[in-house]
Amino acid sequence: NSARELKLEAPVGEMFVEYLSVNDCGCVEDISPEFLPTARKLIITDCQNVTRILIPTATETLTIENCENVEKLSVACGGAAQMTSLIISECKKLKCLPERMQELLPSLKELRLSDCPEIEGELPFNLQKLYISYCKKLVNGRKEWHLQRLTELWIHHDGSDEDIEHWELPSSIQSLTICNLITLSSQHLKSLTSLQYLCFDGNLSQIQSQGQLSSFSHLTSLQTLQIRNLQSLAALALPSSLSHLTILNFPNLQSLSESALPSSLSHLIIDDCPNLQSLSESALPSSLSHLDISNCPNLQSLSESALPSSLSSLTIYDCPNLQSLPVKGMPSSLSELAISKCPLLKPLLEFGKGEYWPNIAHIPSIYIDWERM
Repeated sequence: NSARELKLEAPVGEMFVEYLSVNDCGCVEDISPEFLPTARKLIITDCQNVTRILIPTATETLTIENCENVEKLSVACGGAAQMTSLIISECKKLKCLPERMQELLPSLKELRLSDCPEIEGELPFNLQKLYISYCKKLVNGRKEWHLQRLTELWIHHDGSDEDIEHWELPSSIQSLTICNLITLSSQHLKSLTSLQYLCFDGNLSQIQSQGQLSSFSHLTSLQTLQIRNLQSLAALALPSSLSHLTILNFPNLQSLSESALPSSLSHLIIDDCPNLQSLSESALPSSLSHLDISNCPNLQSLSESALPSSLSSLTIYDCPNLQSLPVKGMPSSLSELAISKCPLLKPLLEFGKGEYWPNIAHIPSIYIDWERM
């Protein structure tokens, strides 16, 4: 760590350690098996003079962070057959991944790339988990990906992508997180018959307004959906398999309609919907067990019949204009109630004194402003 001068006695290659971290060593220019002991887990960070890295044979996980002058990454002769995870972050000059990755890194299952804008080219087809953040050229050249074993994909982009004809996501994907991939459409999701988790973020209002993203109903295995910044929920067809739904930053959402949510839903989170004013009667499905509402400054009321009889947990946070709760309509199944930063409700919920207290005292777990009652 922060070594100005470093010299290891030969034969370094015969040394073996479980974990080795090289941090802020300005004297190091090349990383190679001749320079470092063999390490099962190798981390190289903030080594600004390093220009080349040769992956040692016995390394299983390699992390390279903030080495801005690294231009070449290669694999030692004979390959690194045991390597399962490769993480590269903030290597601005790195233009490509190691050559012959499929052959030399046959066990590689996880690849994480972040802030490497010049990286481009093919990816090894045996990957199971791929995380890409702000790697512009790699994402824009995604037609070259052939990842038929991929189960988890995470892409955080800058919105510079252009439409690629005949590009589809592999059908093996079970978890998909997409941010600011503006050419994404329902057509790209049609093959995802195994998809269980889906998270959308970014410029989705534009996508929805262009009619590119209109339906998830064909995703028959989808269980969890987290979606941000859409114009409308009612116009979005949700699959009947959905059990967990998170709605984030829907600026036009004023109320929930009865038909908007699938009957299979058990967990619902509503967060940062500034124009949401009320939850109407029968808006929530009878299957719902957990409801979490937060950061909705204009929410004023929940109707007396808003909460389904199946509800076991209710959390409300930072809704400063919420004036009332449907205490007479509180389901008998409710076992957890947590209300914080709702100043108009707090006096009504005061222990032993508040107007609502007789109606909620039977609930086993009650938290008001993080204090257990």
